[in-house]
Amino acid sequence: MISKLLRNYSSLVLLLPLLQLLRLDMLKAAPSGPESDTCSTLVQSRFFGFFLSSSVFPSTPCSWTLQNPDPRRYTIFIKVTKPSRDCIPRQHRTFQFDSFLETTRTFLGMESFDEVVKLCDASTHVAFLEAGKQFLQIRKGLPRAGAGSRNGDGEFKVEYLVVGKRNPSMAACQMLCQWLEDCLTYSTSNRPCGIMQTPCQCWDQPPSDKETNGCYRDGVYLENCIPVVKEGTADTDTS
Repeated sequence: MISKLLRNYSSLVLLLPLLQLLRLDMLKAAPSGPESDTCSTLVQSRFFGFFLSSSVFPSTPCSWTLQNPDPRRYTIFIKVTKPSRDCIPRQHRTFQFDSFLETTRTFLGMESFDEVVKLCDASTHVAFLEAGKQFLQIRKGLPRAGAGSRNGDGEFKVEYLVVGKRNPSMAACQMLCQWLEDCLTYSTSNRPCGIMQTPCQCWDQPPSDKETNGCYRDGVYLENCIPVVKEGTADTDTS
């Protein structure tokens, strides 16, 4: 009898490390936080894309997380096209964070974007964000008490760009500059633009040398530039 108990105990001792490893693997499979264990999407190594909320948040709770490959080299920008109706306040939360500790189930360096997005604010149909941390996340949780029940799911659309801080691509800059223009158009004192700065130089088509007498270089007008028009030609000499 004693020998049988000892054998069973030895078997349990051998199984414990395997169970611990299995638990760690399960935790790593859900890196997005406690509200997303049952329904989570983690996007990695993608520099642009979009989704509809109905496909990413089919149930509650759910989360969508976009990982910045290197916050020192890239910045995340997103555009949220808000629901036209049936929006439940505070059901979706948007924030960025540096990392997530599974042991304590806490976020490090978390900053909320809820006051910038204002998903259910119908005064504007779009919102823009700029995020510089390791992760950007949108969560769908249970509606707050008193929110009531509404028909429909309040569908919204999210577009995202991961843009290099140095030498961003022309395609990324074209889209980002359009976002910035729209962002500033809809911006008010109560609803500021969520894009603070861009790695792109969003100016109009640079004027020709003929129009500026050669005093326009690399997107700026040269100071103390005295053009000298050569006889018989429209070229200028700025040397």
